Amino acid sequence: MTAGPLSIVWPRRCESVALVVEYSTSCRTMADQAIGRHLVVSVWQRAGAGVLLGCALPLLGWTTVSQAAVSPEIETLIESVDDHAMAIEQLTVAPAGAWVVRSLTVESLEQLDQAESSALRRAAPEEGGRLWIGGLPADLDGDSLRVAGPVVDSEAGVRLEREITRETPRYQRLSNRLKEVQAEARGLAVELEENTLRRRIARDQLAALSPTGEDLAGLWRDNGPVDELMSRLTDERRVLLDRQASFDEDIDALRTALDELAGQAPGWRIGVALDQADLEPGDEALRLEYRVENAGWEPIYRARLDTTEQLVDWRMTARVHQQTGEDWPAVPMTLVTSDQRRFYPVPELSPLTIGFIDPDEGAPIRPMAQSSLMRADAAGLAEAGRVEDETGFATRIAVNKPAAIPSGEGGVSLVVLEQPLDAEISLRVAPQTDRDAVVVGRFVPNIVNPLPAGQWEVHRDGQQQSSLSRPALKPDEPVELSFGVDPRLVVDYQAPPDERAGHGLIGKFHQIERRREVTVTSRHQAAVPVVVLMRMPTPLDADIVVEPLAETDTPAERQFDDQKGVWAYERKLSPDEPWQIDFGYRVRWPEGKQISPF
Repeated sequence: MTAGPLSIVWPRRCESVALVVEYSTSCRTMADQAIGRHLVVSVWQRAGAGVLLGCALPLLGWTTVSQAAVSPEIETLIESVDDHAMAIEQLTVAPAGAWVVRSLTVESLEQLDQAESSALRRAAPEEGGRLWIGGLPADLDGDSLRVAGPVVDSEAGVRLEREITRETPRYQRLSNRLKEVQAEARGLAVELEENTLRRRIARDQLAALSPTGEDLAGLWRDNGPVDELMSRLTDERRVLLDRQASFDEDIDALRTALDELAGQAPGWRIGVALDQADLEPGDEALRLEYRVENAGWEPIYRARLDTTEQLVDWRMTARVHQQTGEDWPAVPMTLVTSDQRRFYPVPELSPLTIGFIDPDEGAPIRPMAQSSLMRADAAGLAEAGRVEDETGFATRIAVNKPAAIPSGEGGVSLVVLEQPLDAEISLRVAPQTDRDAVVVGRFVPNIVNPLPAGQWEVHRDGQQQSSLSRPALKPDEPVELSFGVDPRLVVDYQAPPDERAGHGLIGKFHQIERRREVTVTSRHQAAVPVVVLMRMPTPLDADIVVEPLAETDTPAERQFDDQKGVWAYERKLSPDEPWQIDFGYRVRWPEGKQISPF
C-alpha cells in the first residue's frame, strides 16, 4: 500500500510544538494497539494519527477561564439589611447621642412571625410567653431603655440581653445561602469529572484512528466531525470552569461577610411580658424608647453678604451623623443642644491617699492603689470636660424636612434655618496693627432660642472669604463678621520717632510724646462708611499720666465696643477724597520706675 500525498488542515489552536511531541508517545502506544485490529497500517497513516492526536489534545486540554466576579444576587444579599418589625417613628438627636422611638401597632402584634430567626417573636408559654424584640443596636444605652404601652405588663419587668450573632436573621440568611452555593459547587464538580471522562474517551478514540490522507483531510475539515467534537467538549468545559470560578467568588464573599458579622459587637434584644388589652385596629400596642451613643449633630452656619443690596443670606445647617449599624429612615427629627434626659448616676468619689516614695524603687509604696485612684480621678475630669453647650441652654429645633440618615461616616446636612437679613456694612481699619481695610457686616438673626457654637462659612458677593468658629448665639445678639479685605481703600500710615524731653527728665518725671498721622483714600465709585480705630494707652497706676496731644483729632467714640482706650473715627468717605487723622499722646511717669511697653 502506497500512501498518497498527505493534506492536513491544521487546527486553529495547534500552536505548541512541545505539546505535539509530548503527546506523540501515547499516540504511538495507542496506535500500536490498533495494529492488532487492523492487518496492515502504513507508516504514513500512523504518522498522520500521531499528528492528528498531537494537535487535537492541546485543543481538548487548553481551556481559558474568564475572570469571575461575585454574582449580583450574592452582592445584593450581602448588602441587604433587614427592616425592623418595629419601625423608627421619631428621632431626637443631641450633640452626643440620640434618642430613638419605635412603636408596634395592634395589627403587627397579631401577625407576629413565630420563626426562631424573626427579630420580633413571641416565646412559647412554657418559656415565659414574652415578646422578644431583637435587632436593636449594639451601642444601645441600657440605662435609658423605656418600654410603655397598654399591652405591657409593667410588674413583670423587662429583660435586656445580648443577641447571639449566629442566631440573628441576617447571619442565618447568609449562612443558609452559603450552604446552598457550596452544594451547587459540589454538583458542578461532578459535571467537571464527567466532562474530563468524555475528553479521555475522545482522546483514546482519536489515538486509535488510522485514516488515509483523504480521510484525514475530511476529518479535519471545518465543521467536520473532529472539529465539532473538540469544539463541543471545549465549550462545555469552559462553561463549567466559568461557573466553578463564579461559585468560588460567591463562597469567598459569603464567608467574608459572615466573618465580618461575627466580628461585630452583638446587638441587643428585649423581652417584654404582655397583658391582654382591648385595642382598636391601628392603636399603638407597644412603645420602645432608648438612647444610642454613636450619633450626634453639629451646626454649620453660612453668611452670604451682598454688598450691593446690603443683605445677608443667613443659613443654619445641621450635619447629622450616626454609626449605630442601622440606617435611620426619614421620620420626624428634633435637634437638641443639651441632652437633659440622659441618665446621670449619683456622683461618687473614692478616697485619694498620698504616700511616700520608696527611695530604692523610686515609685510609690502602694503603686496599685495609687494608680487606680489616679485613673479614677483622671476619668472623672475627662468626663466633665465633655461640655455640650457652654451657655447651659437646652434648645429644641424641629427639622422641617426630615431625611434618611445612613449609618456610616460622613453624615447628612439638613437645612434648619434660612433668613434674609438686613446688614450694616462698613470698612474698618486699625492702622497701628495692619493697613488692610476689612469689609465688616453686622446683622441680627431672628431667633427665639439660643443656638450652639459652631463653624461659620463667610461669603461676599458669591466668593467664600473664610471659615471660622464662633461661640453660642443668643436671641437678639448682633453678629459682626469680617467679609474679607477691601483693596479699594488706601491707607497711608506715618509713624515719626518718639520725642523725649531732654534726657528723659522733667523735674522728677520721665516723659515721652508719640505722634501718628493716618490718611485714608477711597477708590470706590460711591461714598462708603469707614471706621478707623486708634489705640490710646490706658494707665494701670495713678502715677502714670496719659493725655492726648493738642493736635489730636476728636474721635466719634472713645471706648469702641466697650474697650478702654480704643478710639473710633467714623466718616462716610467720598470717592478720591483724602481723609487725614492726626493722633498723638503724651505719657509721664515718676523717675526711677520703668513702664511697659515704652
